[in-house]
Amino acid sequence: MHKPIIWLDGKWVAAKPSLLESLTPGVFKAKGVFETMRVRKGKIDLLEVHLQRMSRGLKVLNLTRPVSYPTIRANIRQLLRVNLSTDARVRVMLWQKAGRVHCAILCEPLQPPTARQYKEGFKAILANGHRRQTPVPIKSLDYAIFRERLRQARAAGFDEALLVNRKNELVEGSRTNIFLVKDNCLFTPPVTSGCLPGVTRQMVLERARRLKLRCAAKTLSARDIFEADEAFLTNALIGIMPLTRLGSKPIGTGEPGPVTKQLHRQLIRCRRNSTGAG
Repeated sequence: MHKPIIWLDGKWVAAKPSLLESLTPGVFKAKGVFETMRVRKGKIDLLEVHLQRMSRGLKVLNLTRPVSYPTIRANIRQLLRVNLSTDARVRVMLWQKAGRVHCAILCEPLQPPTARQYKEGFKAILANGHRRQTPVPIKSLDYAIFRERLRQARAAGFDEALLVNRKNELVEGSRTNIFLVKDNCLFTPPVTSGCLPGVTRQMVLERARRLKLRCAAKTLSARDIFEADEAFLTNALIGIMPLTRLGSKPIGTGEPGPVTKQLHRQLIRCRRNSTGAG
């Protein structure tokens, strides 16, 4: 029987469940950054874009990579081959501990949302306590609050938690960026609200502009969600997911809207045509 492995500080290590759990952002505590990427048919979605964002995060935290990016790329591909992974999630982590910077690369099977979930959309709740401690939002290992808010949402029967900041402004989901559609105009919270500048968020904004859709980063509140015609969530693993309910109330018609569907099709087409993966 095949036993999965991970790459940890230059060594191939057995991927024991206890080790994987200990390296989970929100459980693992250290000064550092991470990136999570989707693997489709053996190719890594937007690998270079994720590595560029990781570089920015390391600069903000004043950390130096212990290995080169060519080494990271090569080890990701080797990990996929060894773990026989064609559809998976890959996470690269870099952190400082005991006076040195460490690196781990993990590859795990992916359980993407079902066709029914894309058809019906996600249900979310609002949650307080958003926190990003760096002056520039980065994908930091300071992730405990996001993990806890998602756990609470799922325990209550929801798919996601939408976080607000101290000004009661809508920021992002615990693991997603959020978009609202009103009168055929696309809105998303600005980075100044504290949201992570997601890779898929940027792709959506670029595709929207190519489709001649009006779009803008705008300060939003929970009220704006209920006044929206439609809403959706984005991240590297789920792509575009319709958001159809907040609490017990429907958003718009309570079904995925036409702009959401159009952008979802465009994103799928863009990924199929991409030559920058893997």
